[in-house]
Amino acid sequence: MKGKMTDMKNLLLQIIAIAALLFTFGAQTSFAAGISVNVSINTSGLPTGPGSEIVFIFTDGSGLGDANNTATLTNFALGGGTLGISSTSGGASGDMSSTVSLTDSSLLNFFAETFSAGTSVSFLLNLTTNVDAGGTPDQFSIEIIDPNGNFFSPQDPAGDLLAINLDSASPSTSTQSSLVTVSTPGPVGTPEPATILLLGAGLAAIALSAKRPTTRS
Repeated sequence: MKGKMTDMKNLLLQIIAIAALLFTFGAQTSFAAGISVNVSINTSGLPTGPGSEIVFIFTDGSGLGDANNTATLTNFALGGGTLGISSTSGGASGDMSSTVSLTDSSLLNFFAETFSAGTSVSFLLNLTTNVDAGGTPDQFSIEIIDPNGNFFSPQDPAGDLLAINLDSASPSTSTQSSLVTVSTPGPVGTPEPATILLLGAGLAAIALSAKRPTTRS
C-alpha cells in the first residue's frame, strides 16, 4: 500500500511539472514590454563613395538621463556598401560590424558611422518601452547625411528617416520617408516574475520526483 501511495505522489509531481513547463513555454504574453522591428533603408540614391554618415539618436524625454530605456541594433547588412569611422556621445557604444547599443543616460545620445553607400542599410532594432513620467516620451530616430552635409530625407524638415516615440508599451513606428521599410518579427523582452516562478515550480517538481525512491509493500 505504501509503495502505491509513493507511486501516486511521484505521478502527481510529474503532472505538476509538465503542466508548469507547458504553461511557461506556451504563454506568448508572459514577456515584459518591448518591440522588435526589422528596418531597411534604400540608400541607392546616395553617392557610392565614402563620406555618407548614418546617425542613430536616442533622446531622453524626462531630461533627467534616467537610463530607463535601451535600443539595441544588430544583424547589420549594407547591400554592398562598406563601413568607415564611428563616433558616439552619451549612452552609446558599439559599431555596425556587430552591435550598436544606446541608452537614454543623457538628454541626447547618439551613434554615428561613416560609410560608402550600397543599395541599402538594414538591421534588427530591439527597443524597451518604459514610459517616462511627465508626458514627453523617450525617442529613437535615424538620420543619414550625404557627403555634402545634406539630410537624406527631403520629406522631413528634421531629417529623420524613422522616429519611434516610446509613449506606450506598444509604440507605433513613424516612417518619415518612403525610403524606409519596417516590419515586425515579434515581441521582445525578459520573462515576467510569474513565468520564472512557473518554470521553477516545474523544475523543482521534476527534481523531487526523481529523488523519491520507489518502494513496494
